[in-house]
Amino acid sequence: MQGRWRLRVLCGGLLLVPMLAQATTLYLSPSGSDSNTGATAATALKTLKGVLTRVKAAAPTDAIDIVVAEGTYVGQSVLWTYFNGQPITFAPPAGATTKPVFDGGGADLSWFVMEDSADAAIATNLHFIGLTVTNYWLGLDLGREKAAGNRGNEVRDMLFERIGGAYSSGPPMGYAALRLRNSSGNSITGNRFHGVKNSASADSDGDGVNEDLTGYIHAIYAAHNAHDNVIADNDFSQVSGDAIRTRNGSDDNLIEGNRFIAAGKYSAYSDWIAETGDECASQGNQFKDNTVGDGYFGPFDDGYVTHSYGPDDRCGTLTAPRITESGTIMQ
Repeated sequence: MQGRWRLRVLCGGLLLVPMLAQATTLYLSPSGSDSNTGATAATALKTLKGVLTRVKAAAPTDAIDIVVAEGTYVGQSVLWTYFNGQPITFAPPAGATTKPVFDGGGADLSWFVMEDSADAAIATNLHFIGLTVTNYWLGLDLGREKAAGNRGNEVRDMLFERIGGAYSSGPPMGYAALRLRNSSGNSITGNRFHGVKNSASADSDGDGVNEDLTGYIHAIYAAHNAHDNVIADNDFSQVSGDAIRTRNGSDDNLIEGNRFIAAGKYSAYSDWIAETGDECASQGNQFKDNTVGDGYFGPFDDGYVTHSYGPDDRCGTLTAPRITESGTIMQ
């Protein structure tokens, strides 16, 4: 039987030794140091980049648990590039009473950007549980291009707050608190998205003319073949653009049991492609048993709790409706 691995330090190096366990564990703390090993709470690392450096050096083949101590982590950002097909989990320790906070400080930062898995046979399998992400231009970006290995991720019990162009020194047009691109089979459950906004008057292209950018940002933006995802039991509030948007062949997503209050410019959920171009309409998406109040700017127009934009038939006849809405409770 193959055993688990544990991190040990020998002559300043990080080694993996077999033991009867189930995961490699690394510790992260606001009072830690990236010169530490990260192998215990007393020798915790300080940054996500420090964690990535240790993980890549050790290259474990089993599950990886990153234990995130309570407290505030300021100005952190990482491009995550390590995958082994096993679960890689970022979560507070058992018994934690508050969510650890990653605070971007309003800088031009994305908190966590996932690079694509280089091997399509290896699932990315990232899990984010019980953390707060605030004051970032973009929160969590799952999937950058079109790699089939981008799948099996989980986002649960997270708080995304004060995300977007309105809260950062980055480009005035922010896109999402959580962005999925060619990312499939993910579970996004029990999270709160509060304060996801762009400005109503900002110059996005440098032409000296201010524009209304409020509609360009979404709490969850699932685009470019982001399919078969479950988005359930989340709370959306103070979202200036449509709270959930799918785009370009993002099929068979289930959006169920969520609550939308002051969330959405035109709709709580919309599917979009441009009137011209080569993108394909999404299909088979279900908006089921959700509770919907007013949008960000007031009541939605009749029939606009969900809505589709762009031609249905650009890539041939649809085999299922773009959006099926059922059981909506208007509040």
